[in-house]
Amino acid sequence: MALKGRSLVLLALQDIRKAALQYRVWLHLGWVEVKQRYRRSIIGPWWISLSMLIFIVMMGLVFSRLLNQRLDEYIPFFTAGFLFWTFISTSLIEAAEIFKSNSGFIKQINLPYNLYVLKHVMRQSICLMHNFVVYVLVCLFFKFNPGVNIFLVVPGFILLSLNMYWICLLAAIICTRYRDMIPMINSGVQIAFFVTPISWMPKLLAQNSLILKLNPLVYFLDLVRAPLLGNLPSTTSWYVGIAMAISGGMITFIAFSRVRSRIAFWVD
Repeated sequence: MALKGRSLVLLALQDIRKAALQYRVWLHLGWVEVKQRYRRSIIGPWWISLSMLIFIVMMGLVFSRLLNQRLDEYIPFFTAGFLFWTFISTSLIEAAEIFKSNSGFIKQINLPYNLYVLKHVMRQSICLMHNFVVYVLVCLFFKFNPGVNIFLVVPGFILLSLNMYWICLLAAIICTRYRDMIPMINSGVQIAFFVTPISWMPKLLAQNSLILKLNPLVYFLDLVRAPLLGNLPSTTSWYVGIAMAISGGMITFIAFSRVRSRIAFWVD
């Protein structure tokens, strides 16, 4: 039994290693999927950026009045948060179909399962880069300069991506086995938007509010939003992000090593 468990771990490690070495494949496939999705569109993925810009402007005009916030302060805050919230929420929702949507490849080609997850995260990252133009336009309009702190968004995004990687892999495993989890994840993402400081500022709640302290999305967003606003992410956000990447990655790896051989049968 111990030998069998050790072989499962080795096979899972080999899967991750092979996927990492085949980075050219998932980088290319991620880019191709973005192009195919908007193949017959005139402006392609820029439709996402345009719709996001319109949404941010309308939400900013309404919520800045409802929350009694200055427009030049609220819209950059909402833009930076919503930009990465779109990355997080879309990654999580679409992660449910990672293995199912690639069932043709899984049944015919011997590729590591982690390659499909990396391709998924890569596709979402490309869309994020497209949407980043919205943040640039907002900064230009309000003459907002975040300063040198903006460069901290790079390590913050790397840590966020590491967390999204294991979250997407775990979601893909669970949703492939239990299809009833898909609507639950969709509903959970919608609820998370309202309990996470995206459209409202954390200062509107008490500093020790449990909504802020127990919500991991608060720390994820702080890692990437604070630099875009010219601030430093809190030390707590770095600790939580690193701790979740390590603990969540280990839990997901254990789950993946146990069910890896069954995924091909679950996608039927």
